[in-house]
Amino acid sequence: HPETGRELTYGIRRPASAAKDVMVVCGGVGGMKAAVVAAERGHRVTLYEAARRLGGQVLLAEQLPGRAEFGGAVTNLLSEIDRYGVKVFTGQRVEAGFVSAQQPDAVIVATGATPRVPALELMDDPTVLTAWDVINGADVPSGRVVVADWRCDWIGLGVAQQLGQQGHKVTLAVDGYMAGQRIQQYVRDEMTKQALVAGVEIIPLVRIYGADADTVYLQHALTGEPVIVDDVAALVLSQGHDSASELLDALADHPGEVYAIGDCLSPRTVEEAVLEGLQVASAL
Repeated sequence: HPETGRELTYGIRRPASAAKDVMVVCGGVGGMKAAVVAAERGHRVTLYEAARRLGGQVLLAEQLPGRAEFGGAVTNLLSEIDRYGVKVFTGQRVEAGFVSAQQPDAVIVATGATPRVPALELMDDPTVLTAWDVINGADVPSGRVVVADWRCDWIGLGVAQQLGQQGHKVTLAVDGYMAGQRIQQYVRDEMTKQALVAGVEIIPLVRIYGADADTVYLQHALTGEPVIVDDVAALVLSQGHDSASELLDALADHPGEVYAIGDCLSPRTVEEAVLEGLQVASAL
């Protein structure tokens, strides 16, 4: 509810001067918020999502230990989508040709992001997964797992805790001074405690360099010295995200109104995504 604290600007939902056909592409929380606000203002809104469920990355976040309540963001927006009559099509991937064929008055692109996989020195075919793979239930081989955490946020610490609770030996290698450095202090302390209880070993101030079949090679962020972890069965990358901006780029010459919100502009958090959905839909 990004209206909170911005009531003078967004506290009153003002009807649109003229109803438009609005296409929202992708149903993460940013796209859902944009669809809801546009429909509430009187626009005819259709929301397309490539997956079978709306929610985007929130559907991943809610599966991490202690974060089930985060899924409430999706539950609340789903009820508003029903309330304001947004047409929803799931399992529908949208390309530029489809947009042109539908001829909407306005397109809101909310295509999100994908896991960032940096260029690494890899030899002997190591098992390399992303945090999204792990959360989605990918098979993680038994033995030590190194989680290489670049952002020091919920994802790396949460995945390390999850793997530890599943019985894996886990080394969490973070690129900051501490695990969860970007998380609020008291939440970080509780998550770190739970990770330690689950047997997670934490190595601060290291960045991922490469891996082979049973070794992960790290580099100290300050000294540049090598840090080596042996007897490793898998490497899990939690290295942030890359914008999924292909559709936005393809619509560069689209004659109608085109707007972009959320991670397809720049990978950030739910807070920015829903705020931008509110801002764009309020301006239509």
